[in-house]
Amino acid sequence: MKHRKISALLALTLTLSLALSACGNDKPQPSASAGGEPSTPASAAPAPAVTDIAIGTAASGGAWYPIGAVMSDIVSTSDLGISATVQTTGGGVENCKLTNNGDCELSITIGYLAYNAQNGIDPYEGAQMDNISCLFGGLSVGVMQVVLPGNSDVHTFADLKGKKVAVGPAGGGAITCLSACLEMEGVAYSEITPTYVSYDEGVTMMTDGHVDAAIVYGGIPTSAVSTLVASQTDFRLLTLTAEEQAALLEEYTYFVPVTVPADMYSLGEDVLTIGTPNVVIVSSDMPEDTVYDLCALFFTDENLEKIQGSQPSAKGLTLEKAATQTSIPLHPGAEKYFREKGLLD
Repeated sequence: MKHRKISALLALTLTLSLALSACGNDKPQPSASAGGEPSTPASAAPAPAVTDIAIGTAASGGAWYPIGAVMSDIVSTSDLGISATVQTTGGGVENCKLTNNGDCELSITIGYLAYNAQNGIDPYEGAQMDNISCLFGGLSVGVMQVVLPGNSDVHTFADLKGKKVAVGPAGGGAITCLSACLEMEGVAYSEITPTYVSYDEGVTMMTDGHVDAAIVYGGIPTSAVSTLVASQTDFRLLTLTAEEQAALLEEYTYFVPVTVPADMYSLGEDVLTIGTPNVVIVSSDMPEDTVYDLCALFFTDENLEKIQGSQPSAKGLTLEKAATQTSIPLHPGAEKYFREKGLLD
């Protein structure tokens, strides 16, 4: 009798054990591959929701800070549930690093700097940055203008060989543009005598005869050049030929064509040159849905108008330029947004 009770108890225990084991195996198990190994799940866990972003700009007195401030306000007052802050930074060079490291999820920079950062070239040698993508381009365009005395014997970029040239501040956007134009003509940057001063100072040096040419880089019309018009100084701008401009655009994907209208500085003829669009970059690891939502937010009619009005250099921003004037690949979320708008092939 006692033996039968123990046997019954053992049977009950075994039954409960099997039942519990079956319940614990209700969760689907990875299917086995042909080799008998569990297969990888079809999709990874979703990225955590983005609740805070920092937008890198430059010095608070510069052109990029008010643009970033408006973008920050647009995000923070939206229904996306994201709090945005605008950050003062060292400018375009630093902003690529900050966004790549995730310290600023969004940043404004110059198109060619973003390109150079992705490719690990000057000024990012040995530090290729894989965590930056383009949110949108065409924010504004910095235009290279080579200012010459009216009676100058310089008529091509090759003629600048051996000349004294005020090239703007060290590390400025003008130097990259100028170097490309010189190389196109077989002239090395080392074959000119550069002076590193502000664009205003460079123009003054040219009018005083201390340099043969002054490079001015910025949105047009540029005050440093407009001052010459106001003072009735005899000057002209060095122009590219249509063939030279086309060759530069083919060689350097981050340049855009620019025509300075004849009536802008009362020069009597259009001037062909190149420019570099400023772009907004984003950390590549930001979730695709979040980036899509940010693009959709920034490019409502109302918010686009706010960005255009944030600073004079941004007034030319359009949806089409945002999609096409990019120097590095768009983030997948941005690409999806602009493709839906019919702006990408």
